[in-house]
Parts: sequence; structure tokens; C-alpha cells
Amino acid sequence: MKEIEIGGQLVGGNAVPYIIAEAGSNFNQDLDMARRLVDAASNAKANAVKFQLFRADALYPKKDGFYDLFKSIELNPEWVPKLSDHARDQGMEFMASAFDKDSVDILEGAGVSAHKIASSETTDLPFLHYVASKGKPMVISTGMCDLVDVEEAVNMCLGVGNPKIILLQCGAMYPLPADQVHLRVIASFRKRFSCPVGFSDHTLGQAAAAAAVGLGATVFEKHFTLDRSLEGPDHSYALEPEELASYVAGIQEAHRSLGSCTKEMLPDEKQNGRREGLYAARDLNKGDVLTAADLIIKRPALGLRARYQTCVVGAIITRSICTDAPINWDILAFGKEHD
Repeated sequence: MKEIEIGGQLVGGNAVPYIIAEAGSNFNQDLDMARRLVDAASNAKANAVKFQLFRADALYPKKDGFYDLFKSIELNPEWVPKLSDHARDQGMEFMASAFDKDSVDILEGAGVSAHKIASSETTDLPFLHYVASKGKPMVISTGMCDLVDVEEAVNMCLGVGNPKIILLQCGAMYPLPADQVHLRVIASFRKRFSCPVGFSDHTLGQAAAAAAVGLGATVFEKHFTLDRSLEGPDHSYALEPEELASYVAGIQEAHRSLGSCTKEMLPDEKQNGRREGLYAARDLNKGDVLTAADLIIKRPALGLRARYQTCVVGAIITRSICTDAPINWDILAFGKEHD
């Protein structure tokens, strides 16, 4: 599917980029801070705010070094409906990356419009099968994946009967150096999978996002925080609220800059540009047969360009015009057209 709806908003194709503000674990297990992150995402005009929903007990043995870290940044599942309602009150979608089936069920209970698959879970095909079976749009990050992994993930979703797939080019490094972003993968994904493609942006700047727009990215994900100096694993490389607002505005401006694929003169160029146009050398009356002497070349080209000078000789004037008026097709008739 080249276009998908998330919460009634079109994603993909020529639609305005869909921007997910990634709060992640940057709420420091504080519900009030989580709410303020939702507010900051809304103020920045993001389309969605996203957290992460997992249980350390389901991910790591208690003796593993990662267990204590993940336990310290868990999102209380009882907060999910509260944060979801708060996001909707702000006119945004609420999302969370689930890491286990129970977490998926919690998000389903909160009525999420789409599911986000973290890079670490993209190769967990039984889990992907479970999420895809819910029939909702799947925003799939592809960090730590090769092309075969992505093919398997897409085929798993399609096999369940869920074609609502959005692939995000992603590098699972925090922050991600510019020479390892590989934005050209976006164009490869678009050609190979014919689905909306985006960019999960772990770089420190905004240049990669603007370039991604030019390559066809339509969905963006970016980590943000209330304060980069806070303690926690994801604060240091995240955007602060004002930077997030600038990031969103920059992507939107880059998208507007894409414009049309048809090369033609702009309205202001026609009005003010130094291009030669055809003008009336004298007053021309209805019924006159246009001769070369009736034409003069002047600037700007408000009507026909000078290149049409020999083409219009012999045409019949269908409406009287004054000296120095631009010549346009709508005052000319040719042969049988005049009869």
C-alpha cells in the first residue's frame, strides 16, 4: 500500500510528512513528566507521541546487566490509557513500541491507531505475526537488519493479511554518525516494497532529515526530551522542545520545497522575469489578420514567448487589444477555428 491512514491522517504518497515524537524512556518513570512530554510534542506540532512499553522481566534474566537498566526505565502500564487520552486531548496520536504480547494487548485496550515495531523486535517473527494480526498499520524500524530480515518482516505481515506496512530506515546507534545513515536505502525500500518509507532519525542534526524528505521519506521519528542534562540513557542525544519544534518545521518546509515535477516558469518569473514575449506593435482590432509587422518583442513574457512569433503570423484577432498589450492564445484564431 503506497498510502495508509493513521488515525484518519493520510501517510505516504504526496501527503505531508508524518512525524512521531519519540519520548522513549525520557519520562524518568514520572507520570507528570510523561504528560509534559506529550505537551511538548503537541506544541512542536508532531503528529504522534511515542513511548516504549516493555517488561524487564520478559526481556532479560535478573542477573543480566541489562535487567536493572530496563527495569529502571519501564513505563507503568497503568499510565498508558492516561497518556493516550492526554495525547488525544492534544489532537495527537499515542503510540508505543511494544516488546511483548501482553504489552501489545495493553496498547490495543487503549485503542492505538498503529503499532510501532522497534528495530530490536523486527526479526522476532512470531511477535511480528501477533502484532500484524491486529490489522492496524505497522511502523517498522529496520536498524540491526539486513535486507533479508526486512523481506521476512514484510512477508510475515503480508502473510497475516496485513499490508499496512511503513518501513523506517534506521541505524541502531545513539547518536548515529552521518556516514552511517545510508539514506539511499529509503529509495531502495520504496522501489522494492511499494509502501510508505520513512526515517527513524538518530543523528544529532537536522540535515539528514531534510535529505530524507528529498529521497521520498514520508514518516519521521525523532527522540526528544524536556532537558538533555537529565540522567537517563536517552536524554543526551535527544532534542529539547524548541529544537523539536524546529525539526518538525524544517521537515515540513523541505516537503513544501519538493513542489512539482513539471518544469515551468513561476508566476512571479512570468511577471518580472527578463524573458522575451510577444506584444502588439499597434492597436489591433477584432478580425484583423496578424502580420509580422504587428508584433514586437519586449519584456517580460506576460503572454506568448518570443519563440512563437512565426507561428502566430496569419492568425485572426478575436478581441481588440491596444498597443503594447501582450499577445495570448485566447485572442487568436487559426483557419477553420476562425470559420
